[in-house]
Amino acid sequence: MASAIGDAEEQEWLSTIRAREGVVEGLIKLKLIHAQGFSLLLPELLVAEVGGWKWYQPKFFTACLLHYLDGFAICNLWIDLSEEPPRLSIQFTSGQLVRKFEDGSHLYSCFISGASDLAAIATGTCTVSDDNDLLLDLFHHTTPEYRKAIEESGHFRSSQWNVQGTKKLENVGYAYFTSLPDIQTKHDLQRIAMASDEQIVLMPTNARSWADAVSIRVYRENTWNRRATLKVSVPASAIASQHVYRHAPRGEVVHFELCHPEIFRVGLVPGAVLPFEGGRVQPVLNDLKRFDYVVLGDADTAIGLEAPYDEENTKALFIVERCPDESIFDFWRRNANTDQFNGREFERMLFEPPDDKAD
Repeated sequence: MASAIGDAEEQEWLSTIRAREGVVEGLIKLKLIHAQGFSLLLPELLVAEVGGWKWYQPKFFTACLLHYLDGFAICNLWIDLSEEPPRLSIQFTSGQLVRKFEDGSHLYSCFISGASDLAAIATGTCTVSDDNDLLLDLFHHTTPEYRKAIEESGHFRSSQWNVQGTKKLENVGYAYFTSLPDIQTKHDLQRIAMASDEQIVLMPTNARSWADAVSIRVYRENTWNRRATLKVSVPASAIASQHVYRHAPRGEVVHFELCHPEIFRVGLVPGAVLPFEGGRVQPVLNDLKRFDYVVLGDADTAIGLEAPYDEENTKALFIVERCPDESIFDFWRRNANTDQFNGREFERMLFEPPDDKAD
């Protein structure tokens, strides 16, 4: 894990952290994103070598804390992998930048603490290439007939359907994967935005009873059509950003949630396919389609809960700041307390006129 650390004070700080009990060194992939009125660091992925390379999908996270010291800066984040403990503490410095990716994300070496057995709570396995690309072991579940066709073709075809499975896209198609190794139950289907009755139910942050529940229409499916599995290694930089919920529980600290933590989409230009060979996806760079925004859903309203599934009509968004010529630390300090949202131009997903229902 190469980095550009050279400052003596920073090296001393790093040595102090490494010496602490329970600290594991890893990698964090993240993006700097701006909403109307505030900015965040979006933690997309954690990786650590604990009995082999493992990766961790954040589910909940806090706003970052940045500390600017003489010659370097420190970032602190807190991440939950599920609704249950442990809560992971993530720390890294401005000098621990490893690389930048084509999707606008930044990869930093980091320190992970808060878990007594980090290997036991991993989302899945992965590899780290010589150029520090993160290759996640993911799954594509389908029917035996489709699995055979995919294997014989050597590629995945993209789907026109959005993540909700109810609207067709015009300017992008997605190859869909999941971190779930199998789909056995109705709950598994719901975790990949499908349901046998076309409905998933979400509760607002400050719901008082089930009367406040919000029902969202999704793709109708059953588990029998998802029993044939392909396991492939997918470059993390090819995976689309996941949308975000904002939670503001009464009397508690505001925090954020990744909306579809078991769904992984690779965006492709219409008509393109996603090749794979030897169990590894091999995207063609010019065939990838990326968007520089993330949907921001207010988790205490029906419209906000539906927004990350609908994707079409919401105006609440995060814009990705790519920072091609400087670090996220430098950009943040240089643009502190300024509006980075209004007036920005970026491409959005386009949708076909609605059909009666998804097949």
